[in-house]
Amino acid sequence: MPDRTSRSVVIIGAGPVGCALATLLRRQGVAVDVYERGVEDSGGSGHSFNLTLTSRGLDCLPRSVKRRLYLQGAVLTKRIIHHRDGAISTQPYGTDDAHHLVSIPRGVLQDTLRDQALRAGARIHFEHTCLDVDTERPAVLLRDRDGATGWVEADLVVGCDGANSAVREAIAAAHPTEFWVTRDCIAHGHAEITMDYADADPTGMHLWPRGDHFLQAQPNRDRTFTTSLFKPLEGQERDRHFAELPSPDAVSDYCATEFPDVVGRMAEVEHDLMDRRPGRLRIISCAPYHHRRTVLVGDAAHAVVPFFGQGVNCSFEDTAALAALLEKARFGSGSGEPVESIVAEYSDVRVRAGHALADLSLRNLEELSERVDSSAFLARRALERRLHELHPHLFTPLYQMVAFSTMSYDTAQRVHQEFSAALDEVCRGRDLRVERDAIIAEFVRRHGGGRGNCAC
Repeated sequence: MPDRTSRSVVIIGAGPVGCALATLLRRQGVAVDVYERGVEDSGGSGHSFNLTLTSRGLDCLPRSVKRRLYLQGAVLTKRIIHHRDGAISTQPYGTDDAHHLVSIPRGVLQDTLRDQALRAGARIHFEHTCLDVDTERPAVLLRDRDGATGWVEADLVVGCDGANSAVREAIAAAHPTEFWVTRDCIAHGHAEITMDYADADPTGMHLWPRGDHFLQAQPNRDRTFTTSLFKPLEGQERDRHFAELPSPDAVSDYCATEFPDVVGRMAEVEHDLMDRRPGRLRIISCAPYHHRRTVLVGDAAHAVVPFFGQGVNCSFEDTAALAALLEKARFGSGSGEPVESIVAEYSDVRVRAGHALADLSLRNLEELSERVDSSAFLARRALERRLHELHPHLFTPLYQMVAFSTMSYDTAQRVHQEFSAALDEVCRGRDLRVERDAIIAEFVRRHGGGRGNCAC
């Protein structure tokens, strides 16, 4: 049971997000009990692709954790595009050294954050399944490894239990008129592929864009690569989709046709794609992110598709936002404002951000699978990059605003739409490569008097 000598929080879910929040709350003197349905050594199971951290998420973590993640992860500064004709090109993520990703296996991130939470004094209870939630008390009904059930109370209950959140579903079932949830599967799925790629450039995210499907290889610190294939689960006969691969020969032919430069490195690809069902990709949205004294954080509130690489960053931003509001309200001392007011303020801010990221992530699928291989797209990105280098106060590319700033996702989305439309007007009917300097000069002439979309 939680220590009742101070304010107490029960967190459901001991994944990276639950453990990150536990650490932040323990630093405020809050008693934290984390209940996890899995066994103690199950961290990271069931997730094939690495997680990508950017400054947005990393800066929400304690400095000691951030240092450990840099030591254990691979720092990526660019996309490395493998074209159909065998050519290779690169696309920098940003304009300076701070604009990079840290690619890290989920299990490594999990172990690092769990260790930090335990060091901070959080209590983690494994093999405890959440059966129900009473948002008013608040309390959670738990079943332990022996089958015994009982209610555990706290001053605040936090659902950090992922896309299949039992906390979220309990709120939705008990309060359908005050809380809504949408659950959508997209057409694409994903499968992990074993690939020997140790001699490849370890400083970039490798992509093989092929129209409506693509292969992605994420470097690890040990020079292995975590490789995933993303493609539609089903489709027309002429399309490329998982259902078109009914036999080992079909798998071999597909890989030889689409990825000839690396097919020889996929020693187990027939096994990878024949013996394992491709995973589905889901978008789960809800509002609000709280009910009474129960609140949702991370994928429990906003499960997004992985195409912007921001899911975990958004989740860590959730933890920092909630912890900051609790600290501001002197939650730990027990003398601050009501918990209901604190979580309502958190929800007001984070719902807009979560919904915007869901939209941005889905839209980025087209960029990764098709547009990164387009000469027109590359010319536009080169123009935007040069415009930002010359006039950073006037224009910042969308990716930089999303990944490397603290601007909210919804604000970044709105600002990008506004200034991208303005740039479209200047570019209309012009050759972006030949007339780049003239286009930039015209954009500055038209918009130089405003604040621009600077994400500084």
